[in-house]
Amino acid sequence: MGHPASPLLLLLLLLRPAASSPCLQVPTAAPAELDLANKSHHCVELDWGIFHQQSRLNLSRNGIDALSPSSRVAPELEELDLSHNGLRELPATFLARARGLRGLRLQHNRLRALPDAFFANATALQTLWLDGNPLAAVPSSAFQASLRSLAVPCRCDAVGSVLTPCACPQPSCRELQCLCYSDHQLTLNVTDFHAQQCRSSVGLVAGVAGAAVGVAVLLAVVAVLGYRRRKVATAGAGWGKREPSVAHGQPRYISRASETGTAEAATTAPDYENVFVSPCAAPAAAQGWTPGWQEERYSPQVPTDGDYFLESDAAPGEQPIYANTQNPNDDIYIVPNQ
Repeated sequence: MGHPASPLLLLLLLLRPAASSPCLQVPTAAPAELDLANKSHHCVELDWGIFHQQSRLNLSRNGIDALSPSSRVAPELEELDLSHNGLRELPATFLARARGLRGLRLQHNRLRALPDAFFANATALQTLWLDGNPLAAVPSSAFQASLRSLAVPCRCDAVGSVLTPCACPQPSCRELQCLCYSDHQLTLNVTDFHAQQCRSSVGLVAGVAGAAVGVAVLLAVVAVLGYRRRKVATAGAGWGKREPSVAHGQPRYISRASETGTAEAATTAPDYENVFVSPCAAPAAAQGWTPGWQEERYSPQVPTDGDYFLESDAAPGEQPIYANTQNPNDDIYIVPNQ
């Protein structure tokens, strides 16, 4: 008697998805120098556990997007080529045991940043290629005492991060060659590239910033002057001060004996009468100014009851009112004749 569950078990085995195969096939007895360049079209994540005791490893042009988080370079590895892939980042401890690594090719990937201490344990590193990446800066840990050649992208930010160590004037630094590669594979010395392409950009940015500051200062000065002018124009009436204009543009004034009529008052509001209740002369007369009440076109009226009226042909509401007194405690009112 057969087993009823056998057909069902067979069906499940057939429907089970096959185990994902590794991106790259490594021979059982892999040689110390292993060349696996261009062996894969696309590798989402490369399992580093398939490599053992290689001294040279070429993994370029395999479409590798990422390395497994546990990936570590073995101490025996001396040359590693991961160029022309799609790597966006590398595990922070990828070179934690790379004390024998002398050459590392990472050019033409998508690396935007590397950890600050990424190269700290790669104490034998001599050549490093980082060009062709959108790197903003090269970690300072890359500048090991053993480093002899460095290639970076021709970008002002990346070149600026290596400019000082690459221009070291000490004899121990003279053997370091720092180059940058442009998108068209033009090779330039980083110092020359920075002098030709980056300093002008810095100067332009500084000039624009300076112009912006100048415009801001000018606007601030204009605002202060405008505020002061508005404040003066809207100041309240007082001894020798000008009040806001009335509806018909006629200002009103009040002055004391110690003050003199101004030119502004004479030109802005000529239709007024100054009446001085005092045996002394008006202070303005000493300066050669004829009081308005002495001019022919004015006819001050002095009623016997002591009230002073100002006669004018102006319509009601258009005649300014003035008070000139010798004593601040005396109030003299001049009322237009109706």
